[in-house]
Amino acid sequence: MKTSKETIVIAMGGSLLIPESIDVGFIKKLKSMIQHFNQNGYQIMLVVGGGKTCRYYQAAASEFDNVTDIDLDWIGIKTIRLNCELLLRSFSDLDIHEKVIEKWEEVVGINNELIIIGAWEPGCSSDKDAIEMARVAGASRVINFSNTSHVYSADPRTNPDAEKFEQLSWSEYRNIIPTEWTPGMSAPFDPVASRLAEESGITVAILGASIENLQNYLDGNEFEGTVIS
Repeated sequence: MKTSKETIVIAMGGSLLIPESIDVGFIKKLKSMIQHFNQNGYQIMLVVGGGKTCRYYQAAASEFDNVTDIDLDWIGIKTIRLNCELLLRSFSDLDIHEKVIEKWEEVVGINNELIIIGAWEPGCSSDKDAIEMARVAGASRVINFSNTSHVYSADPRTNPDAEKFEQLSWSEYRNIIPTEWTPGMSAPFDPVASRLAEESGITVAILGASIENLQNYLDGNEFEGTVIS
């Protein structure tokens, strides 16, 4: 097994896997991209989100008055695990670690070229899990790969004058997003993870859902997205 020249942590939105139904074509492209970077010496840690599937379950549970935010987070954690199992089985012919990693301590000493990472605690999104993994692995950057292509000054779906950013400091970014985490919140990178990334000196690249764009970023070519550092 070759020694990786860099560990890349990719926090991938679950809605890319399941926009409405399971997108097998996307999963196949993702697999090809991972093979490409593994062959070029990179170790990939793929942190999987819950996405729309998670939000469907959370919306249903929210109809009951006794369900708390912690309950909703646990629903998200279990949804993420299902998404992880799909990828673990689909990518089993790669040099992949044999089980889903759920706690950051478990990743120490793993040398497989691909590691699938789930979630394990309430109070944050899988974004924080990605930062925790980066800290343990000594990775200096995390890629947020989702339906959000950039950070904007406001929601571009409701505000056509929203400004699109290509570079932001962590303090600038944190002034744009909510200060507290709520289950199912829609933000390019969650506030808990953002604080930890800033404290740890980790750069996060917010990229869209294009495999080609992600590949351009990792190859050092021109890409579309926002880099927060």
